[in-house]
Amino acid sequence: MSHPFDPSPPAGFVLGGLHGSSGKTVVTCLLAAGFAARGLAVQPLKAGPDFIDPGYHNQFNTRPSRNLDAWLMGKDRVLLEAMENTRNATGILEGVMGLFDGASPTSEEGSTMELARWLDWPVILCIPAAKAGRSLAATLRGFLAEAAPTKIAGVVLNGVSGDSHTEYLREAIRPLGIHVLGAIPKTDLLNWPERHLGLRAPQEFELPSQSDLAQFAERTLDIASFMALSRVHRLQPRPPLATTKTATTRKIAVAQDEAFHFYYHANLEWLEKRGAELLPFSPLRAHALPSGCDAVVLGGGFPEIYAGALADNAALRKDLRDALSAGLPCYAECGGLMLLAHELETLDGARYPMAGVLPGNVSMTRSLQHFGYCSAGENHPGHEFHHSQWNAEATHSNAWKVSRRRSGTSRREGFRTPTLHASYVHLYFPQSASFLNQQLGFTP
Repeated sequence: MSHPFDPSPPAGFVLGGLHGSSGKTVVTCLLAAGFAARGLAVQPLKAGPDFIDPGYHNQFNTRPSRNLDAWLMGKDRVLLEAMENTRNATGILEGVMGLFDGASPTSEEGSTMELARWLDWPVILCIPAAKAGRSLAATLRGFLAEAAPTKIAGVVLNGVSGDSHTEYLREAIRPLGIHVLGAIPKTDLLNWPERHLGLRAPQEFELPSQSDLAQFAERTLDIASFMALSRVHRLQPRPPLATTKTATTRKIAVAQDEAFHFYYHANLEWLEKRGAELLPFSPLRAHALPSGCDAVVLGGGFPEIYAGALADNAALRKDLRDALSAGLPCYAECGGLMLLAHELETLDGARYPMAGVLPGNVSMTRSLQHFGYCSAGENHPGHEFHHSQWNAEATHSNAWKVSRRRSGTSRREGFRTPTLHASYVHLYFPQSASFLNQQLGFTP
């Protein structure tokens, strides 16, 4: 790790956790707001394939959050993505789960720690401190030994009960020589609700204002010490995105609203770099697809939360069904597949009509059906995470074979026609460029 006063400090730093729900997203958002209030540029980043946490980052920062994922992207593309997006902004990488948690139970493969070593960025540990005492020191000794003492630059105590609790914890870990860069008290300001394995989508409730978060960050975090960890940059306008020159611009309709918002920023950017004009539309409110669109992208999200509103929008469902039946190219992931089914059954047993493009129905389930990394088709690295099942998978799946990364087990999955591809698998578009070029009609 570079010393804070090294003439060539790192481009960013990493926020790791003892485990999931350690407060990493909260600290990332506090720092983004705090840096912005000081006129400094931040590039928020998220380790792993998560869609939810980047949505929080985007509420408190002008630069879209970007994912760094070892499996989906590979080391070279991770390093390139980080380098290109931290030239004029401080990178703040929010980790996934605990610092050492990843694809393997015996190595750092796929973990936040692996990314920190690739990037050569210092790590700040977010500590869930609400019930912590002296045992925290023993826990930290283990983390320091596993990471190497010079790799962890400090900790943030999250959820302390007051000043006396904070001082007790400071004294307990002082012999370790590790810096405490913040102590965040319990507060309703940061009481953000959770669902499944993480936070609920930020579109579903009201978050505090950026100014309120910035003021709170100044009171609870040592912003100056965070600034000393890496290079800092003044806020400035970003240059326009370089695009590929094409004879004919493809107009791509993209479903984007409260029900459909699972998109890696790099995927949308890849479409634009290919020369596409993106036409956002809301399956909840639009009565028809955008006029003149050449293809449709239906991303993931939580259509089950809005199943009633989607069912009520009969005009959009009919227009989508008619357009796809007439051969309009469509790429649909997870929630997009659910929208294309005949019906969506929620956990309470209610059934809602959907677009009726795919054979069969989708039913919500209380447990995860498929979770984790996979390889789809001709070695497309992907990821699945869904609490639903398509009841026609056994009889009608024909899109591709999907193999689990860890177990190697495989199944036929998804549904396709010459112009439609619908699957539960989430792809990172730059790594599956030839497939997406063909599916969406781009000229190679």
